[in-house]
Amino acid sequence: LLKLNFLEHWTGGVQGLVVTKPDAPFGLPMSQDMWLYYFSLAVVLAIYIFSVNLLRSRSGRAFMAIRDNEIAASSMGVNVALYKTLAFGVSAGITGVAGSLGAIAVQFVAPDSYTITLAISLFLGMVVGGVGWLPGSFVGAAFIIFVPNMAEGISKGLSGAVFGVLLFLVIYLVPHGARQIAILGQQLVGRLRKN
Repeated sequence: LLKLNFLEHWTGGVQGLVVTKPDAPFGLPMSQDMWLYYFSLAVVLAIYIFSVNLLRSRSGRAFMAIRDNEIAASSMGVNVALYKTLAFGVSAGITGVAGSLGAIAVQFVAPDSYTITLAISLFLGMVVGGVGWLPGSFVGAAFIIFVPNMAEGISKGLSGAVFGVLLFLVIYLVPHGARQIAILGQQLVGRLRKN
């Protein structure tokens, strides 16, 4: 749809749009890249704090109840359709902010920029980080950024195979993601404190 001729003025059609990086405001002595880095970091922290507060709210408890058992949540009076729609809207909003920051960082956006490979990578990051655990999003992001680079360092020709083996090892050893490691670490610290 974004490639149609009558939308080409707004979307750039097949050619996409070139986006210019903004200069630092108020005459701050920063390069464009440094300003974008600090701005993106501030947005990430704001979204993380918003997400933590959302999960601690009534709506967040409803989200977790629906995730754990939809039928039980419905029988307890949770409006499943409303909260599923709200979850979709919140995730779409956060994704939109991330996409806009990504477009500014790359300085180009086109409908072909967001492939199925990117979607699978984001899904892998969610699985490795731990589903439903907010700190796991940082672990998952680090995994999908750094592990392919490590795999390429091991073998350039077989980097995909090495990445796949590493991914299988992580999923086999830690099936619940980084959250499982955090829980084990917390239990270990608790045992050490008792001794």
